Parts: sequence; structure tokens; C-alpha cells
Amino acid sequence: MELQGRYWWWPVVLVLVHFGMNGCFGCWEQERIALLELKASIVNYTDEYYFPHWDSVDKESDCCEWEKVKCDITISRVIKLALNNTIYWSGESGGGWYFNASLYLPFEEFQYLDLSSNSILGWIPNEGFERFFTLGKLEVLHLGDNSFNNSILQSFSGTIASLKELHLDFNILNGSIHIQDFKAFNNLEELYLGGNYINDFVTTEDSNSLSKLQVLDLSDNNFNARILESVVAFPSLKILNIGENNLEGSYTTKGKLYNS
Repeated sequence: MELQGRYWWWPVVLVLVHFGMNGCFGCWEQERIALLELKASIVNYTDEYYFPHWDSVDKESDCCEWEKVKCDITISRVIKLALNNTIYWSGESGGGWYFNASLYLPFEEFQYLDLSSNSILGWIPNEGFERFFTLGKLEVLHLGDNSFNNSILQSFSGTIASLKELHLDFNILNGSIHIQDFKAFNNLEELYLGGNYINDFVTTEDSNSLSKLQVLDLSDNNFNARILESVVAFPSLKILNIGENNLEGSYTTKGKLYNS
């Protein structure tokens, strides 16, 4: 008993050493490395001054204190990256850049990612958003004001069940889209598609896709009054923005007369 009492503190020391090595008192080393790799891929298209504190030389630099990064205060894991307005449109870079999903997969506690306004044209082969199915805590994804076309909808083929808010506004989505294009998002509550070139949103009332959708922005597209027939497929919808479209005259759906 005396021996056990003498060494009771050893488990405490081992726990402290374990968490210290894994970054409990600062950012996790593997995530620090991942952030620096992400920076290296981005600075090919932008300027270093966007990342003044993302320092690869200073090993004591806590990546949780870096600009554009937010960590969970309890476990010191990266939960948010705000990389909006980081890449500028440049003739030298060919006008834009291509997304690489692998650079984001090390952040297993991700909850929020903002890549809006970055001149993204698409993604490199086999590195699209289908890879994000491993990010089981991602809730908010901002991809607005880029140059994604309809192929991004096929890129969402894997299930991203945790996602609650998706921004695809001000891209180059066009023509007809289908509710099944969003079947990967079982818990999506907010969807922003404004500022595109979409003219039809095909929905089916027996579909379970987007059953939890509460906010839908379809403004500034090419919809006509028939869009009113489509939106009845969203049983939880509370807010609908269909301004700046081609809504004229009247349209009847399910016995209700809508005037526009």
C-alpha cells in the first residue's frame, strides 16, 4: 500500500506528457503541419501578408493563435478556418485555382470552413468535395462567389450528414438542378443558391432530400413562377428568397393562387 501511495502521481504525469505532446497546451503538431501545407498551396496564388503569423520557423508558434484559425478551447483542435477573400484573380495564375480536398482532411474536428471569394474554378482530379465525408462534424461550408459550375453538385456524392449550412451563391450554376443533387445533406437547414443562372429546381414530394431545410435563397437567378410549385416539397421551409427572378403573372399550385 505504501508503494502504491508513493507512486500515485505517475499516471497524472503520463497523462500530462501525453496531452502536452499532442498539443493540449497549444495547437496539435499534425494540424500545425497541415496548416503550413495549406498555406504553401495557397501562396502560389496570393501574397504572404495574408498569413503573417503562419510561421514554419518558429516551432513555439501556437497555430490556434494564427489569423483565420479558430480552435476548440478544450482540446486545441482546429474547428474553424476562414479563408475567404484570400486568393485574388490573376492572369499569372491562369485566372483562378483548383481545390484540393486532401489539404483539409487532417482537421477532423472541423465545424466551419469559409472558402468564399477565392476564384476557385474546380478541383484537381479525385480531390473534390466527395472526400469530405470523413469530416463528420462539419456544419457550415461557404463556397460562394467562386466559379463552380454544376459539376460541384456531383462532387457532393458522399454523405456529409453533419452539414447544416451550404453557400453556393454567386457561382456559375446554370439550367436545371434536382433535389436529388443534395441527397448527401440529410441535416441541411440553410441553402444559398442566389446569384447563379438556374432556371429550374426539380423536386419530388416523396423525396426525403432536404426535409429539414428551413432557409432557401434562390434570388437573382432565371426562375419563373413555376418555382412556387417546386418549393412545396420542403416541409420545414420557413424563409424563401426568390427576388430578382422572372416571376410574372399568376400561378396556381395545390389549390392556391400566387400572384407575382
